[in-house]
Amino acid sequence: MRYLLSTLFVFCLCAVNAQTTDAVVTDSTAKVEEVPVPWTLKSAQKYWKFSPLDIFSAVPTFGTDVEVNVNERFAFQVGVGAIPTFFQFMANEELGGYDRMGGYKIRGEGRIYMPVKTNRYLAVGMSVRHIIIKDEVAIGMEPFTNQWGGTDFAYFQDTPMLFNRINTNLDLKFGFQKIKKGGLVLDFYTGLSIRAVQVRSNSEIPAGGDFPNQRGVWTLTQNYNLTYPTPIVGFKIGFAQKKK
Repeated sequence: MRYLLSTLFVFCLCAVNAQTTDAVVTDSTAKVEEVPVPWTLKSAQKYWKFSPLDIFSAVPTFGTDVEVNVNERFAFQVGVGAIPTFFQFMANEELGGYDRMGGYKIRGEGRIYMPVKTNRYLAVGMSVRHIIIKDEVAIGMEPFTNQWGGTDFAYFQDTPMLFNRINTNLDLKFGFQKIKKGGLVLDFYTGLSIRAVQVRSNSEIPAGGDFPNQRGVWTLTQNYNLTYPTPIVGFKIGFAQKKK
């Protein structure tokens, strides 16, 4: 009987010790699994893209964007673009354009991907396009009021001027992004854009002169401002950068 009790006591002691050891291992394992992997820009998944429609727009722009994943649901995207002077058909004099036109564009947006349909997203973004326009403007001299109450000029004086046309856009988007096998990225979106246009010039006009109604595709008048909404639709194509 004593031997049996001794054996039972040793067995219970071993069982308790085993359970304690398992609990420690389990707790240790759980703690290791709960430690999050720190996010770094270098290790984050990236997608490089470009917009074909930007090349064939009224103001051809050559640029690229990169989307960086922060986690499974949130990402941010930034991009830059160049507006080369030699590619601007709107600066063609035969089309009533300008002597010279060029500039740049920068943009950025934040994205939230849907929890169920994970390839769909909502995005809020902002972009700035700065176009520098050089042109010879016919400045009206000696203005007077005509018989209909409008303004006429005694004569015009051609004056070389430099204008800065700045477009600031606030975009709200709903999009669909597909990652194909091999890393091909297709990004389609639609939404609404609130656009603000400002025209500024440091060029001097002749004393007593004024801007008449101008030729050309845009209004170029000192301190010109315009804000308007417009729908947007577009797509980007690119590739997924392989993680190292």
